[in-house]
Amino acid sequence: MQSHFVLIDPFAGSENSRRHAGERLHFPRLGLILLLLAVALPVFAQEFVPEQTVFPITDFWPDIKTLGLSVRFGTGFCLDPDCRFVGTNYHVAKVMGKRVRIKGVFSAHRYLDPDASDAGSVVVDSIEGGASLKYDPAHDLAIYEMRRPLKNFHGVAFDADDLENSSEVDIYAYPFDGNPKRGLVRWHGKFLGKTPQGMWAFRYEEGRLHGGASGGIVVDSKTKKIIGILQGGGEHQDRVALAVPIKELSHFVAQAQPYLQATLFPKTVFVSPVAADLYPPYVWPHVKTLSDRPAERLAVFKLRLTAQRLADSMRNFTATETFAWGHDNQPDLSDAYETLVLDDGSQRWRRLGGKKLYDHVPYPPLDGFVSSAAEWSRLPEMVGTELNLKIHQAPDAMAGGQTIHVFQYSADTKDHLCLFLSYYLIPHGRPKSYRCHGEVWMDELGVILRISEAFDLSGPFYRFRGVMTYGWLEKDGRRYLVPVTIATQAEHGKTKTYWCRGLFTDYEIFGVKTRLVLPTAPELAQKSSLGVQ
Repeated sequence: MQSHFVLIDPFAGSENSRRHAGERLHFPRLGLILLLLAVALPVFAQEFVPEQTVFPITDFWPDIKTLGLSVRFGTGFCLDPDCRFVGTNYHVAKVMGKRVRIKGVFSAHRYLDPDASDAGSVVVDSIEGGASLKYDPAHDLAIYEMRRPLKNFHGVAFDADDLENSSEVDIYAYPFDGNPKRGLVRWHGKFLGKTPQGMWAFRYEEGRLHGGASGGIVVDSKTKKIIGILQGGGEHQDRVALAVPIKELSHFVAQAQPYLQATLFPKTVFVSPVAADLYPPYVWPHVKTLSDRPAERLAVFKLRLTAQRLADSMRNFTATETFAWGHDNQPDLSDAYETLVLDDGSQRWRRLGGKKLYDHVPYPPLDGFVSSAAEWSRLPEMVGTELNLKIHQAPDAMAGGQTIHVFQYSADTKDHLCLFLSYYLIPHGRPKSYRCHGEVWMDELGVILRISEAFDLSGPFYRFRGVMTYGWLEKDGRRYLVPVTIATQAEHGKTKTYWCRGLFTDYEIFGVKTRLVLPTAPELAQKSSLGVQ
């Protein structure tokens, strides 16, 4: 049996937090990892090759009425350099469903532009599959997160700037024209202008747009950058194509995948989910005893109250939590789970559509990885309640054109606030205490936007780091401050860095009268005796 060396997440000293917190680092089989080092890391291609960026999306499913097969067609494109994220139209993704298979790889999760179903929505007939759908064509965007990157495919750069009149473009898509084995088609055209609905109109020279082309890309003929996402053809207009501007894609990515936003559209990022801390660790004045420590400033006192309120408020909800694991610049695997945060603040996971609850995120089938769990809840609780945690107010800083208040914290080994537990297959020994430090970012209204943490571990993993971000969720006319992203990483030796990136979506919030709790053992036994699942 293969042994894994595991380091469990740093956690605060309470039994509850020890039970439910956890980054997990698994020691890799070095033979396979060394072979992977020889593989070149994917980057944006210097030369645009359409066949390596755009591809058909096809879905077959049995039709009970006709006792045959129903076939759906669309087009997709690589959104990121590694092609782990696939972009297409909202209406294509709604017809295809939550799961697709592209080039032999299944999707892990689907993101739909929330604005597509807002006030600008209209009923559109004759979409792919012959159905009708209500959506806003100006926000006709969707993203599939694939379980693994698509092999031999890569993304290219985007251009979100406005176009000049008569700018020349090339449109690439896979239309369906009677032959299920579709081929890539290119239309050359010119920019006509912006429609009243906010889309870009292009007149192309030859051929006709057919169903299945939706989700293709519009590329600037000179720069070879993607400037729009093909949405369809103009009604009652000959050879006119409509596209969603890349600026709308940038806004959508900021909501759906902040990690991609930081990579693809860095100019519009406010709080990065992966960026380094703003300041080096603070050097504290030497004090002999806790009583000699200077009194905390009023701003620090308010921070502690805010952090505690944040920890207490993030309970009684369910959400979809997607995870991506990788090493260095290489993504390895993605998966999605439903997470349940109970009334007592503890967290459970289960596979989408499944019933079995897990105390931790199920391990991915990888030889080496770092994972994450409840740091988004544990860190605010630690900042708010642990008085041994030292907190220093640093100078304000600017991020994305906005002022943020920065607080630095740290804990010594003797404080026993930041612990790691190592084990082989089964737990043994005691958690080991480490010195840790990090930053808390607040906006000008006193809202916590981000908390980071860092450890100097003793090996074989070193320099562990985590970053949590928080944002506002509007649900049923109310606003909730909820976790948005969670990212962890650790260095193995001097050659490799393992990372995990998590994202919360599809929230369901439970009110005071309806609490989310797990059934007790007697309740489970009673349900079993009654035949209730």
